[in-house]
Amino acid sequence: AAYRPKGYYDHREMLEKEELDAVVITTPLHTHYQLTMDSLSAGKYVFCEKTMCYEIEQARDIVKKCNEVGKWVQVGHQRRYNPLYNKAASLLLDEGIAGRIVHIDAQWHRNNDWRRPVNKDHKLNSQEARFIQDLERHMNWRLYKDTSRGLLTELMTHQVDIASWFLDAMPARVYGCGSQDYWRDGREIDDSINVIYEFDITPQNRGYRAINARSSYQDKIKINEPYTVQLVYSSLTANAKKGCSELIQGDQGTIELTEDGGSFYEEPTSKVSWGSSGGGSAEQTATVITSGGTLKLSNKAQQEGKPIKVDNDKSVDQLQFIRFAKDIKEGGTPKANQIVGLRATIMALAGFQAIAERRMVDIDPALYTFEFPTPDPSVVS
Repeated sequence: AAYRPKGYYDHREMLEKEELDAVVITTPLHTHYQLTMDSLSAGKYVFCEKTMCYEIEQARDIVKKCNEVGKWVQVGHQRRYNPLYNKAASLLLDEGIAGRIVHIDAQWHRNNDWRRPVNKDHKLNSQEARFIQDLERHMNWRLYKDTSRGLLTELMTHQVDIASWFLDAMPARVYGCGSQDYWRDGREIDDSINVIYEFDITPQNRGYRAINARSSYQDKIKINEPYTVQLVYSSLTANAKKGCSELIQGDQGTIELTEDGGSFYEEPTSKVSWGSSGGGSAEQTATVITSGGTLKLSNKAQQEGKPIKVDNDKSVDQLQFIRFAKDIKEGGTPKANQIVGLRATIMALAGFQAIAERRMVDIDPALYTFEFPTPDPSVVS
C-alpha cells in the first residue's frame, strides 16, 4: 500500500513533531512567506511553488534567512529543469545561435474563468474554521488582491524568469496596463494584462553579443555599447489562440519555445548550418533588397523551423523533484534557487505596481543584491 503521511492543520505542529529533511509548500501565495521562514528556522530545506513571495521584502528576508541558517529554497520555476529550456539556454548563451537577442515575446493565453468550484454544502470543522473565514475566497484565492497578484504571479513569473535567465540580466524598468473587462464576476484581479520589461544589456551579461556593422550608416563604436532588449508579455483569460510560448528573437535567428517543443528559425543573416533548410547559410536562399540594404528570404526557410531535440522520458515536475532530492543528498544548490525566486518576485511585483499606478517603474538593483554570497541565478545544465 502507498505510504500515507500524517496530516496536520498547523504546520508548526508538524515541524515540531516530525523528523524531516525538507518541506514542500504548495499553498496560496500570501502564505508562502511565513511557511518558508518557519521551515528554514526549523533547519529544513524548502521547495516552495512559484511565486516565492507576495511582497519583495518578504523574498529578501527569505534570502537572508537561507544565508543565516545554511539552507536553501528551491522555487517551482520548473522550466529551469526542463531539458528543452536548458538546451535553448545553452544554444543562446554558449553557442550564440540567435546572435544578438533584440526582442522577446511571451504570452500565456487561456479561455476560462480560472475559478474553482466550491461545495456550498461543505461545513467547516473546528480546525478548518481556525484558518478559513470564507470558503469561496479560500478556494479562489488567485482572484483576490489580498491573497494573490493575479496573472503576474500565477502565470507570468514562469516566463519573465526565462527572459532573465536567457539574457543573464534583470530588467531596469517596466511599463504595464491591465483591466477587468470580461469576467466581472466579483474577482478583484485583472483578467488581461500587457507588460513591457526593458533589460539594459552590458558586456558583463552573458547574454551580451557584439555585432559587426551591417550598414555604412552605423557607428562602428556605438553599435557595441550597452543596448536594451524589450520583453513584451501578455496574459488573457478569454482567448486561448496563442496559448503559452516564448519567442526569443535575435539578429541571426529566433528560438520559439512552446508546450509542444522548440524550434530554431534562421534569419537571412544566419551562419548556422544545422538550422538552414537548404543545408547552407540562410544568405544563400535570400533575395537582397538593395534599396533598403536589407535581406528578405525568398523561400520558406524563415517559416519552417528546425526542431530543437532533447532526450527526456520524465515529466518536468518529476525532474524538478528528482533534482530537489539530489541536491539535498549531495549538497548541491538548486538551479531555481532563492535568488531566482527573489528576482522573479521583484519582476512580478514591479509589473503589478506599474499596472496599478499606470506609470513606468524603475527596478533598483539594490533589491536583488546582498552583502553576502548568494547562489548563481543563471546556471545552465
